[in-house]
Amino acid sequence: MISNFTNLAANLVATEPNVLIRPIANLFGIIINFLFNIVHSLTPAHSLGLTIILATIVMRALMLPLNLNMQKNMAKMREIQPELNKIKEKYGDSKDPEIKKKMMAEQQALMAKHGANPLKGCFPLLLTMPIFMGFNFILRQAFLYINRLGDLYYELAEAVINAPGAIQAMRTTIESLIPERMREAGNAAWPAYEAGRVTFNEARAEFGDYIAVNYPESLARVLNRFSPENWEYLYAYLPSNYADAILAVNNRIDTVETFFGLSMVANATWTWPSVIVPFLVGITMMISMYIANLRNGQGGDDRMKMQQRIMVVIMPVFIGAITFGMPAGVGLFWIVTQILQGIQDLVLNKKAGVKFVLPFMKKDAEVS
Repeated sequence: MISNFTNLAANLVATEPNVLIRPIANLFGIIINFLFNIVHSLTPAHSLGLTIILATIVMRALMLPLNLNMQKNMAKMREIQPELNKIKEKYGDSKDPEIKKKMMAEQQALMAKHGANPLKGCFPLLLTMPIFMGFNFILRQAFLYINRLGDLYYELAEAVINAPGAIQAMRTTIESLIPERMREAGNAAWPAYEAGRVTFNEARAEFGDYIAVNYPESLARVLNRFSPENWEYLYAYLPSNYADAILAVNNRIDTVETFFGLSMVANATWTWPSVIVPFLVGITMMISMYIANLRNGQGGDDRMKMQQRIMVVIMPVFIGAITFGMPAGVGLFWIVTQILQGIQDLVLNKKAGVKFVLPFMKKDAEVS
């Protein structure tokens, strides 16, 4: 009899989205599956990367009204900034609560008169982060959300199951990819399931969420976490005919998941070429923020301009840093987002008469 562990393992190999992100991930999963089917029908090659680009364009288009409203609100805030500063100067730096209350009431009345609200500009930015996190969870287990990719992983799992001794040979690797508490749930369920006292679903309900790794749907969750070194070990162990069958399916998966030599589901690391993704995230965001600030800096005081210049450096570095350890596809989403934002701001700059100037030029952007 095969060992308890080999037959039973946990259902969820990767961490599931939390309560707040799960609905977003599920919704985006439906959208991405739909778009993937369109892209894959046109070209299987690089279809996941192309789907991410298409999904980003669609989401940016849906958010365009919100972004334009944010830009209009920011323009109004810039227009009344001198008057807001005058009100602040009028009341000075007094710490008296009553004086501060009067100052805030007068500033709020001014903003209400001109239809300006600083909080309106926050919503599109706040909305971007859940989308960012939703992409992160989807791409960690893309085959669970994209049906065609799931079919390929199930086919891969069947090829591994059909290879004699493959699962036993990879037992240590498989075990290392499954959280301990989930392995324990599987081992606890196994005797009851083996004895026929409970069905597969009844055992899951009683002992916790588990899956038998000798089922393709279950093993696929583990194989999705395999590293190139894990696969090389398995290929070396198996007879050539079985290794070739598994390799053929893996190559088809790579064709779908790889975009310009980068796996969209593998984490960005400090190794080449994945290291380029976080750097491109930071660079595109820096350029996008600089283009926006050419317009946003008009009419602002020196302190505000200085804060904007600092943020142009800090935010890109921060976002670029957190994309390390995330799937490269998340970085691609952010890169495309910043390119689209930059194009939008170039158009708005042109309408506002703001001239584009490079950072090393001495003259600031001017309004014609």
